[in-house]
Amino acid sequence: MKKLTKICFGIFLASLLLSIAFWFIQINSLDRVGPTIKMDKKTLTVGIKADDEDFLKGVTAVDDKDGDVTDTLVVEKVSNFLEDGKRVVTYAAVDKSTNVTRASRVVKYKNYKSPRFQLKKPLVFASTSSDGLDIMENLKVKDKIDGDISDQIKVLSDKTVDLYDAGDYKVDFRVTNSAGDTITLPATIEVYDSDKERERPFIYLDQYVIYVKKGQKVSPGSHIEKVAVGTGYDMDPDDIISDVSTSQVQYDDSKVNYKKRGTYEIKYKVKVDSHVGTVRLIVVVY
Repeated sequence: MKKLTKICFGIFLASLLLSIAFWFIQINSLDRVGPTIKMDKKTLTVGIKADDEDFLKGVTAVDDKDGDVTDTLVVEKVSNFLEDGKRVVTYAAVDKSTNVTRASRVVKYKNYKSPRFQLKKPLVFASTSSDGLDIMENLKVKDKIDGDISDQIKVLSDKTVDLYDAGDYKVDFRVTNSAGDTITLPATIEVYDSDKERERPFIYLDQYVIYVKKGQKVSPGSHIEKVAVGTGYDMDPDDIISDVSTSQVQYDDSKVNYKKRGTYEIKYKVKVDSHVGTVRLIVVVY
């Protein structure tokens, strides 16, 4: 009986050892190493409308056991813009043992520019008790990637813009495109007394937001088109006849630092009899 017990124990021990050995062999034979992702360029330059197919150009994936697995490559993530039209693209590849490898590189968009604001008419309004006035009606934003994103503009202000109370109100207009590029335009909204509209002189410029490269300057006087009394800004400028000489308009651009990126304002002023009219040109130095 003891001999039979020893034999059974020996068989059990041998089976256990064989099982452990087989387990070790299986573990050691498992593929735990993912593919190697290679890129022909450290930084890839693409067009504005680039998609995943463009991002994957020049990228390959090779696995030690499975060979070429380039067909498994995918664009896993594209970061928001970092600077100067650059984003980081993250790639992923997988082998037959489901080992995943990731790699990243910088992608630079050729001729990319951040979204830009356009202002058809000045941010000058007659005081009103109506709630129907939209201060952003003439403010538009064009983006290289998304096109017109005017409907995504947000207004930020520490003080409520009261269109019933004449005065100047500081606001920030902000917009973000689908690539996370956020642009802010500081501006002044001017509300004037509607009871004095008939006597007020109005200055018309050829544009109300202008973008200039750092180091370049704006010629403020060259942007003055007309000056007229009592017309307001609701009318089409083409239908307005100038009845005041543009030479009477004064302006001050001393606060504009053309050597430093930022947003500035040039304030124009004209006086007719005892009535004063003002308007602002927003200057974005980039």
